[in-house]
Amino acid sequence: MDQVGEDLDGDYSFYHKLEASAEDLDKEHWQAFLKLTAKIHILFIPTMPLHPDSVELVKELVAAYGGPLFPNLRGLEIFNDAKCSPTVSLGLVPGLTSVLMDGLEGYGSDDGFEEIFLQVAESCPGIRDLIIVTECAWSGPIFSVFPKLRSLSYGMGMFSAESWSSLAICTNLVELGIWSVSLEEVAENSLAEDLEFGSLKELRITKMKKKAALVLLDGTRMPLLQSLRLKEVKFMEEEEKDLSDRLKVRCPDLKQINFVSESYWSCS
Repeated sequence: MDQVGEDLDGDYSFYHKLEASAEDLDKEHWQAFLKLTAKIHILFIPTMPLHPDSVELVKELVAAYGGPLFPNLRGLEIFNDAKCSPTVSLGLVPGLTSVLMDGLEGYGSDDGFEEIFLQVAESCPGIRDLIIVTECAWSGPIFSVFPKLRSLSYGMGMFSAESWSSLAICTNLVELGIWSVSLEEVAENSLAEDLEFGSLKELRITKMKKKAALVLLDGTRMPLLQSLRLKEVKFMEEEEKDLSDRLKVRCPDLKQINFVSESYWSCS
């Protein structure tokens, strides 16, 4: 059944509540249920989550009869409201390789994004593809917690020199997109002298201050970079030429540099 709950801010949420208890389900029923969940490869967690009591019920059943709940899950998509955060752990399994976090607005004194980011990082070290779209990342995420990362798309949240530098630990990172981030001031000496993204082939930066973009690009070796797209980064024509010349020397595999100035917002 659905139940309405009110949080500390006076906002109302509709929860899906399971009308059952651990005593109502024996091991045979649970094993039959696990056969169904084993067929799930992508799990979508929407704004309207399970009731917290239902989450606890499922956790009780996993503890009593075994799991994991979604043994073959490879993709997890978490949308909108941070009130879904208690439900997220149900989909966290070591075999998870792809995660999408979109929205995750904080509520009360909590930061839903930070909570969920840490849950995913601790439970799923094998993440290869990560998409994060949120205005509620109050500090720049440290992405080195995902050492097997191959593709990252990050937008709208806080970003820092430490966030950028942490990507050097992701030695398999091939594709990187950053857009509309709140980037703190970065000085020319913000990055380590030996910083290198050794496997990166495609980089997209959208809506970033020119100075910050130059610090990141000039301060990072990217020997395998093949494609660079700078969108709504306000370079003068001569600056574009100078940057292109420098990058062609430092990135011998670079085949394509696109400077795009468009008035409408896009993360592409």
